[in-house]
Amino acid sequence: MKIAYFGYDPLSSCLDVFLQQGHEFAVIYTGEGSPFSDQVIQFAQQNDIPLCFGKPGLLEMQALIEQGVELFFSAEYPWKIPVPTNLKYSINVHPTLLPEGKGKTPLPHLILKQSSFAGITLHKLTNEFDVGDILLQKPIFLDEGETFDSLSGKIFEQIPDLLFTLLSDLEDYYQNSQVQGEGSYWPSITQQQQTLDWQQPTAQLLTRLRAFGSLGTYADIAGKAWVITSAHGKCYQHHHSAGQVLLENGQHITIATIDGELCIPKTSLIEQTLT
Repeated sequence: MKIAYFGYDPLSSCLDVFLQQGHEFAVIYTGEGSPFSDQVIQFAQQNDIPLCFGKPGLLEMQALIEQGVELFFSAEYPWKIPVPTNLKYSINVHPTLLPEGKGKTPLPHLILKQSSFAGITLHKLTNEFDVGDILLQKPIFLDEGETFDSLSGKIFEQIPDLLFTLLSDLEDYYQNSQVQGEGSYWPSITQQQQTLDWQQPTAQLLTRLRAFGSLGTYADIAGKAWVITSAHGKCYQHHHSAGQVLLENGQHITIATIDGELCIPKTSLIEQTLT
């Protein structure tokens, strides 16, 4: 089967599955010069697969079908993909148990408050985001202390087996797909949601940091704007003001919270320009 693939590195573990099952890539759409597309680009170059960095248009997609493409497969691809009516198969990967958690940035929501909907859904790709019939699903259970990065790693590791199962009997799964219920839509994360509020308890601050992980969490520290990618904290009584810098050295900076402190490695701090 000839495939047009659309995706970035977070789900690039899907790529090898297609080759292992003897399928052919006609083209791979991804991002040019992005740190989140290096693995996809390398895969394409190693396997002599044409790359495309532009946003897909309907005429291009129709031309792919005329070239014999039977499947559009989308895995962590941010742009809308026009789906011609005469395409045989179209599939998207979504990192929640649809119909719950429709939307572009579900992982932070899962860690912040929606852990019961963590999972992988393979569903039909349509001209509307995240509404196509469900083909196959697998729940993922969040560990205590789960982070954005550890959850991303679980999805990366577990999607190949689910995709292998789907491709092993694609026609049957496709014909017996299940219509989604109403479910829920989770809006894109705002900068405010991604920002630490020093008036919150230490436990809530740590949860917010885990929810964004290497994406970074914004914080005001001594009047300067920073992005924090990791920290650890502890609770105890004190008389300091929340947000006050308690200690700074070459390795760490320690900030008072309302019920303890956060200790942030300097390697986890990126200074931002205040706007």
